[in-house]
Amino acid sequence: MSPREKHIPDDAKKTTVALTAAESGAIHWISQSRRLRKDKRTTTNDILVDALWLFLEKTEGKTREDILAMIPVSPPERLTQSKVTQMPTSKKR
Repeated sequence: MSPREKHIPDDAKKTTVALTAAESGAIHWISQSRRLRKDKRTTTNDILVDALWLFLEKTEGKTREDILAMIPVSPPERLTQSKVTQMPTSKKR
């Protein structure tokens, strides 16, 4: 079995969501339907993210581009200093 491609971006924040049995069942049903359609977005994370974007577009009238435009641009990555300190070796042996 080949490894799955990475679904979660590096800048994603981990969160916890509590679901009832009915909500878990709905997500399971969506996941199975997507598998039958050969859709790659079958994980709980994928389904919830897709639902979030659909909700924003249909209910709130915001597009993904509108949301992305509100996020401040992060500064370019700088070389981070290593937190590992190399101790000098003793000259006496």
